[in-house]
Amino acid sequence: MLYITGDTHGDYDVFSERRLDKLKKDDTLIITGDFGFIWDNSKEEIKNLKKLAKKKFNILFAEGAHENLELIKEHDEVELYGAMAIQIEPNIYCLKRGEIYTIEDKTVFALGGGMPPYADEDDDSKALPTDDELEYAVNNIRNHHRRVDIIITHEAPASVKRLIDRNATINDLNIFLDTVLHNTRFGKWYFGSLHQDRVVNDKLICVFEEVYREL
Repeated sequence: MLYITGDTHGDYDVFSERRLDKLKKDDTLIITGDFGFIWDNSKEEIKNLKKLAKKKFNILFAEGAHENLELIKEHDEVELYGAMAIQIEPNIYCLKRGEIYTIEDKTVFALGGGMPPYADEDDDSKALPTDDELEYAVNNIRNHHRRVDIIITHEAPASVKRLIDRNATINDLNIFLDTVLHNTRFGKWYFGSLHQDRVVNDKLICVFEEVYREL
């Protein structure tokens, strides 16, 4: 089965909570950004990753607004579910920006990246997708006839973000995601940057602590 949840921020206790007891061998958990277990390569961090590597289910994550991107990129790039991903441990992968994966017969478009609420885009540009990554994402969606089953992002489309929080800071990625929203047919879209559990409508889901199962 395929499950989706929100930011984990390097907190191993999240994986000990009862809400994740439902995950079984060969299930897949997707985290909508800010995985947080690849930050400073400390002994505690390495220990936690090794414990996660013993989980029977796969852990996939999109990049969030608080990631050590350089440290993530030191790991090997591999093929996964018909696309490319960065392998952290045998069962832990970072989903590359703009890729479309086929997981349990569902097409999953992933576009990680984001900005802390009050960051300067010039100072934190690496946190946002590059123009080349956005172009790749657009072409990939077009090649799939503008249709996917699931969209996984950290940020929300600008219009949706402002619907949830009228004072929310809007960045270039939010605006780009509005274009994706209006030009792509999809079943569900999960995003996690707002740290809320809120079903916007039957397709758009803001996720934080809840765990959603995709049938």
